[in-house]
Amino acid sequence: MNMQKSFRDYMKKVFLKYSIITIALIFTLYILSLYVTFMVVVVKKNNQVNDRIRATVAYEFSRYRHTLDKLVQNEAFQQVTEGRSQLLEVNNILYPVINSRPFKGNFVLFDKNGNIVTTSLFNGNAEALKSDYLMQSLLRDTDLRDGIERTVDYSLFKEGQSSSYFFAKAIMTDENIQGYLFFFLEDLGRYFQHSADLVAITDRFDQAIYVSDQKLLAHVGKVNKHYLEGNTAAIDNNTYYVTSRTIHDQDIRIINMLSINTFKQSVWIGLISFISIGIVMIIVNYLVLPKIMRQSLRSVDSLIHFIQTPSKGMKSQAFEEFQMIQDEFLIKMDQIQSLMQSNAEIAEMKRKMEIKQLEAQFNPHFAFNVLEMLRYEILFDPQNASEIIVSFANLLRYNIHYGSTMVPVETDIKYVEDYLKLQKMRFNRRLDYTIDVDESIRDIKIPKLIIQPLIENSIKHCIEDTAHLDIAISILRKDDYLYMAVKDNGKGIEPDRLALLQQSLERGTNDTEHYGIFHSHRVVQLIYGEQFGMTIDSVHGEGTNVEIKIPLNKGD
Repeated sequence: MNMQKSFRDYMKKVFLKYSIITIALIFTLYILSLYVTFMVVVVKKNNQVNDRIRATVAYEFSRYRHTLDKLVQNEAFQQVTEGRSQLLEVNNILYPVINSRPFKGNFVLFDKNGNIVTTSLFNGNAEALKSDYLMQSLLRDTDLRDGIERTVDYSLFKEGQSSSYFFAKAIMTDENIQGYLFFFLEDLGRYFQHSADLVAITDRFDQAIYVSDQKLLAHVGKVNKHYLEGNTAAIDNNTYYVTSRTIHDQDIRIINMLSINTFKQSVWIGLISFISIGIVMIIVNYLVLPKIMRQSLRSVDSLIHFIQTPSKGMKSQAFEEFQMIQDEFLIKMDQIQSLMQSNAEIAEMKRKMEIKQLEAQFNPHFAFNVLEMLRYEILFDPQNASEIIVSFANLLRYNIHYGSTMVPVETDIKYVEDYLKLQKMRFNRRLDYTIDVDESIRDIKIPKLIIQPLIENSIKHCIEDTAHLDIAISILRKDDYLYMAVKDNGKGIEPDRLALLQQSLERGTNDTEHYGIFHSHRVVQLIYGEQFGMTIDSVHGEGTNVEIKIPLNKGD
């Protein structure tokens, strides 16, 4: 059931995870929609308003400049400034100009001495203009031949007339100034009051030509520079989106502002609402999810119970698909059990065959040497030859016909003694041996022929290079294990060859000439498992100790 609980927890985490991901995705889309809405409703709209105002101002200002350039060259204007009678004709030209334009205005015609020849201003405003110091200085000190346009003090005119910007140019006759023509624009609010929440038009010095609200001004008729920098401005606890652009080649800046307070409030309300709903949804999912999981996983619980206690008559109480899984599971289980049984039988047969094959290996060189020794002994010592024949017969009988794979220690030691007796007869004084067997383990069964290959290996590789070979055989019990060791005082094994031999034993493949050692090691591992087997310790020039470790309570 632990895996079932883990699966339930996993499903719960997955459900919560994807719920959060879904909410986050919706939140991202919501933020994206807010951005798109802001760009369309605020930014694009404000830019369009700015473009429309700039186009209108540029067009109307150009018309005033063009009209001014045209009129100062009119002969009637030249004559009237010289005192000749053309005043009616001049007025008939000027009044339609200022009354037919979207940007209304007033005109003033000065003679070369600064006296007003004709004007649309009221008398009081005309006198105020004539006596204004800045105007007198302009007429006296400024060259107006190429024309000029500037801001003017908004408070200069009274009685319902106002102006904050004028166009002016000198009237010339034969390179001589005969007078000056001025156009004073009236308040542009009549035209722009519905264009945006706030509008400002300035010259290149940030002097206000028009402002829709006086709070946009800082001092001395200039627009607050903070409203000209950045895309937002805070005015009287209101936030505005600002668009500020300059009319090409005219040094006229158009600033329009659109309040985004309502948009900001909607954004905050939406965000708070969305986050609140998201948190509530996560909490509800967390609380309700266990019940949903229990309902949803009933079929899985039934399937797990079936897998743990399979029954051919058991039917799924949930869905057809789970019943199909159960049926297929039973079929596969039967097939797997059948295959496992067959494989186990094959593996056991293979194991026994390999053990028998390893046990059956008898060194033909040993048999040849014994027969050679027997040939000479028959001639010189028939009694000794008889003992050789008896010992050799015992060896052959034990090697070929002895029944079980597992034999008592005492039985295998008798075989070892017959084998060593034959070797002693062959090598005489050059070979001595000792056998030390714990009396308490003589009846314990060990693999047949497990020690003899180790003794044979010592004699084969050491007798030729050793004047007197001593072999010590010991079988001792330590705790729950049996240790069988064969130690000699031969030439030992070189370090490189020893490392190669140890690697062969670890890998289970023989790449050396020590077949007897490898066969014994392989028999032990086949019977007792990979954790048991043989260890080899050798010092080159001093001798070799080979030890086999097996458990006392395992083997058949």
